[in-house]
Amino acid sequence: MLRKLIKSMVPSKGDVFFVLFEEASLNSHEAAKIFVDILNSKDPVQTDELCGNSRILKQKANDINKKVLAQLNKMFITPIDRGDIQELSGLLNKLTKRIVKISTKLKIYNIDANTDDCLIKNANTLLIITKALVDCISGLKVNDGNKIVQSNEKINELEENGIEDFRHAINEMYSGKFDTLTILKLKEIYKSIDSAIELSVSAADLITQVSLKSI
Repeated sequence: MLRKLIKSMVPSKGDVFFVLFEEASLNSHEAAKIFVDILNSKDPVQTDELCGNSRILKQKANDINKKVLAQLNKMFITPIDRGDIQELSGLLNKLTKRIVKISTKLKIYNIDANTDDCLIKNANTLLIITKALVDCISGLKVNDGNKIVQSNEKINELEENGIEDFRHAINEMYSGKFDTLTILKLKEIYKSIDSAIELSVSAADLITQVSLKSI
């Protein structure tokens, strides 16, 4: 009700925030796709190309965040709380950067799916979570509370699965199959994946809070 009232007072220009949020979430999902592709790539030339595409997404994330802040400075009345707009934009920006950083580490460390079977599973979990985040923001854009709740529940469930996968990965790392250097590399990558998942969860939780405020 409140959101409808605000939207009646704010011109359709206010919708630009939801459009930018959706663009930012799709950007994060694309970064997760590239991460999986790099992990599975057997061609060094293709890997270099994918890493280049990944860096482009990082710059795009920065550009989207700047657009959000620029629009925020232009508007006196916003469709949702100004602090929530800034926080959500920042989380989505950090998420893409974090995933791109994982891809960069993957290339530098020269680790592929054959090194550790658990790695591709964790990468796919991140991929699915970022898709659920896209759906969550899509729900916010059209004020669909049910879609937001369902997407948030899926993200939280995937986070729980990710925790179990991470525990399994840790056990595998110390099973004696890997040398010390490889263990250190894998731990760094797993830690980064876990951080990206946490950012996704934080963004989804914030979207749910924003949705509840508009009821």
